[in-house]
Amino acid sequence: MEILPVLVMTLALFVLGVLENALHQRNVEKIPIRIHVNGTRGKSTTTRLIAGILRQAGYRVVAKTTGTAARLIFEDGSEEPVKRRRKPSIIEQVRIVAEAARRQGDVLVIECMAVHSEMQWVSERRILNSTIGVITNAREDHLDVMGPTRKDVASTLALAIPHKGKLVVGEDEFFDFFKEEAKRLGTTAHLADTFIADSDMERFPYMMFKENVACALKVAELLAVPCNVAWEGMVRATPDLGSTQIYRLEQAGVNVYFVNALAANDLTSTVLVWERWQDMSEALGLTNTPIVGLLHNREDRSFRVPELAQLACSELPIECLWLTGDLIPVTKRFLKKQGFDLSLVNTLKKPSPQRIMDHLSRHYKGDVVLFAYGNTQGFGQELADFFTRNGVQVNNDHTSDGVRASY
Repeated sequence: MEILPVLVMTLALFVLGVLENALHQRNVEKIPIRIHVNGTRGKSTTTRLIAGILRQAGYRVVAKTTGTAARLIFEDGSEEPVKRRRKPSIIEQVRIVAEAARRQGDVLVIECMAVHSEMQWVSERRILNSTIGVITNAREDHLDVMGPTRKDVASTLALAIPHKGKLVVGEDEFFDFFKEEAKRLGTTAHLADTFIADSDMERFPYMMFKENVACALKVAELLAVPCNVAWEGMVRATPDLGSTQIYRLEQAGVNVYFVNALAANDLTSTVLVWERWQDMSEALGLTNTPIVGLLHNREDRSFRVPELAQLACSELPIECLWLTGDLIPVTKRFLKKQGFDLSLVNTLKKPSPQRIMDHLSRHYKGDVVLFAYGNTQGFGQELADFFTRNGVQVNNDHTSDGVRASY
């Protein structure tokens, strides 16, 4: 007799699940265009660019980013943080779909928040059923669950390719693979064109990468949005909180140029930020300016320590290196092993942005560059917020408030 209540409860839960799924699928069908933005890097920025384009084109767009700080972006471009009562889960995408349907959105542009292979598949095939999929790139990140190789990362990302839709790919390295996987699903694959004029890129008031712009422009092309409308929408789009921006802050006669690469996370993306800064520094007349590095680590990203430490020994011509966050002893061991002069290393167990500014203003004259990389969590975000709040953004118009040129 005790089995009966269990059976009744099981049946009730089953029926409830069926009804909830039916309601969700109705919400999905109410949104004609659903764009699922996936990849290793650039997802949040690409999501915002696509949303900006389609908003400018007259669509009623709801968008959601996951990156540095998850945001829900409404039809008028206003936004608010995604409210969470517990740890992030792909189930929250169901709620976002419902919100977009309630707002009668023509378009939902949503950043993929899945990492594990099975969650990638569930996100696409059971939750979003996108009409257009985007894969920005496949880089060496989350190799513990997506690796161990970049091909494995690409294979995981391929699990979120839409069924009988369109796929935009931002890099050509794995395009043939993605194209074959898409063909198997009845989906057409399109490679984004990264041959974009530097003069066009200068229209953005913050550091932007051609790959992200190329993906957004390809989506615009697939939806027959005129190129001039697409560019206007992208330039007007609000940048993501984790986007790479440069700020100038003056103290005691010293101009500190803060290059925020903290959200890049992996080696490849950090090097790309550094290369973009090198191009910008030439326009700014800062090619011979001293570089101070700041590497901020977090405890659960210990696998990144060797490559990020190596970056300070090879790619970055830094005069000294600040270490903050977790894993400082481990990072110092890697630096020593790779031949870095530890007398050039400063460690701050209880860092503050003002302490760093005080140090720079005491030890340098004129201009100095603070290149911060590693991770945004904790002090990384505090440092970025400090320069955002107190500094002057260096823009693309070459005419900013006493700055020789601006990017």
